[in-house]
Amino acid sequence: MLVIPVIDIRNGKTVRMVEGHEDKTVYYSESPLNMARLFRKENAKVIHITDLDGASSGKRKNYELIKEITEKVGVPIQLGGGIRSFDIADQLINELGVYRIVIGTSAIDNIDLVKKSIAEFGSNKIVISVDVRDEFLVKDGWSNITNIHALEFASGMKKLGVERIIYQDVSRVGSLTGPNIEGLKQIAIHTGLKVTSAGGISSYLDLKKIQELEQFGVDSVMLSRSLYENKFPCQVLWREQEKNDTSLELPEVK
Repeated sequence: MLVIPVIDIRNGKTVRMVEGHEDKTVYYSESPLNMARLFRKENAKVIHITDLDGASSGKRKNYELIKEITEKVGVPIQLGGGIRSFDIADQLINELGVYRIVIGTSAIDNIDLVKKSIAEFGSNKIVISVDVRDEFLVKDGWSNITNIHALEFASGMKKLGVERIIYQDVSRVGSLTGPNIEGLKQIAIHTGLKVTSAGGISSYLDLKKIQELEQFGVDSVMLSRSLYENKFPCQVLWREQEKNDTSLELPEVK
């Protein structure tokens, strides 16, 4: 099972929004670039970045910072947050050089964007974020709940050619209360899509629970707060070693 560290960026800093509420934002690092370098040093195979400013406003105020990460860290970057037009999708893939993009709100409001992006870039470059609260979709940076059921929506995305979704129960994001195992299982079985789990991971035992869902198509998991707060024993050793290594300079990847 692939473990994907998450870097959420707001105002150029690494943050975590607890349960999707802006007033519960926790700041972890002044430098998302250094966090990405640390995750690479800890052997991350893919890093997910959420541009929270882009998600809330649609503006790409963190573009140059994310560009620096894609150019200097040498790990494939999965990027989400505020991808509301084909021009933005094209810029992120062909100019910024991200590995794949995550479409959330726009997959609800603009089906043509999903269709055109898959036709142009291929299904392996497009991931749909199924952000739910009580099994119904939320959008606009999780601020608005819809009357669209997650299973119905994900099944519709599959018909458009989508192959992978991120299933994220926003009530568990940043809470360390454990993933929504039943929700993950149901959406994987019902749709037959590849599923990445996000939200609620607190420990190695949570990872083991998700690993038991691999047989249904849940093949990866995104982690944020549990990584930043060293909830895994091996991390304590790594982070102690890194305390005096503030630069985290790494060789360029050719």
